[in-house]
Amino acid sequence: MKTGMKVFLIIAIALLLVVTLASAAVSAFAFINTKNIKAAVDDIRGQYDMEDPQQEDDVRIAGEYYIRSTLPISDAYKSGDTSALDDRQKETLKMASDILDEIIEEGMTPFEKEKAVYEWLTTKLKSSSNMLIVIPESDEDCDNPYGVLKNRNAVCVGYATTFRLFMQMMDIECMVVHDTSTTHSWDLVKLDGEWYHTDCYFDSDEGNYRGFNVSDEILGQDHSWNRSFFPKAEGKKYNYALMCAEEVEDLYAIPAYVKNALDEEKNFFAVKVKDGIAKEDEPIANLMIQTVSEAVNATMSGSFQYYWNKDTEDNYVLSMFYNDYSGSEDPSDIPDDVYEKINQAVEDAFGEYSYYYDYSDDFIVGNNGFVPVG
Repeated sequence: MKTGMKVFLIIAIALLLVVTLASAAVSAFAFINTKNIKAAVDDIRGQYDMEDPQQEDDVRIAGEYYIRSTLPISDAYKSGDTSALDDRQKETLKMASDILDEIIEEGMTPFEKEKAVYEWLTTKLKSSSNMLIVIPESDEDCDNPYGVLKNRNAVCVGYATTFRLFMQMMDIECMVVHDTSTTHSWDLVKLDGEWYHTDCYFDSDEGNYRGFNVSDEILGQDHSWNRSFFPKAEGKKYNYALMCAEEVEDLYAIPAYVKNALDEEKNFFAVKVKDGIAKEDEPIANLMIQTVSEAVNATMSGSFQYYWNKDTEDNYVLSMFYNDYSGSEDPSDIPDDVYEKINQAVEDAFGEYSYYYDYSDDFIVGNNGFVPVG
């Protein structure tokens, strides 16, 4: 990249950080999310090194992962004829079929089936960041249903293509979307003739419905994609926040509602004010939820996010999401005594220059102190 372009990129990212933080403070209905900045920076960076192809499949994401068609497997599932599949595809089909047998019940609606798949993907998989979470046959396997279902480890492309495979197997129309910088991917799903965005990767390890069945308006606050190529997502009927919103008497009842929801260890909750929010009360609504957010983040160990949406009657609904990090456990099942033996063996071999992982604290421990992992 030329020097002038590098300078421009640095300035653009710096300005983006300032604008993002400022807008979070003053916008009445901003989507508060720490991933906003990363997504937007990726978008700026990607404009200089990657193109945005006008297609769904055979798109390279982040320079190394590929969106590949899953139709051969889903077609074989629906027809019962696997003769055209290779061994790897047959194994993928078997794994996917077993999961659907486990989570799908007779009489479920398409929405209920989609929700069951979303919940499985966001709670059963680990998000890969190119680190050794499991030992896959190939690092490439984290971007396709075979590796995702076999190793339970996925990058965004793996979440998106596996979600689409399940939808296709159940005759639910679905597309994999890539962003304009080709650094991220997610899904569009069609229910009752309307499209919705679902981003399982952004909800990975949380399953809090933040990216589940949202509209262009909501997702567009921290995602960017080619809207002229992909269909519009304007559905509201199956937006989970709108479906689950509870009613409170007025804006001043929101703090108590949030505290009660957190005491009940909920990670997703939504409210709407009984008589709606008048235009002149929007600044009050914004100040209220910002103050609640500050209180939660100051007094609890997790992360609190929120966004505003409108229901079919044009009433504001406040969707809130909490990720509790206080009970974070060691990501592996390796006993402490085994860690100690590993650390001792490394120290015996390398002495004072040794570094080793202490996953319980998410730090690399060594003679030079503590260094955060990742």
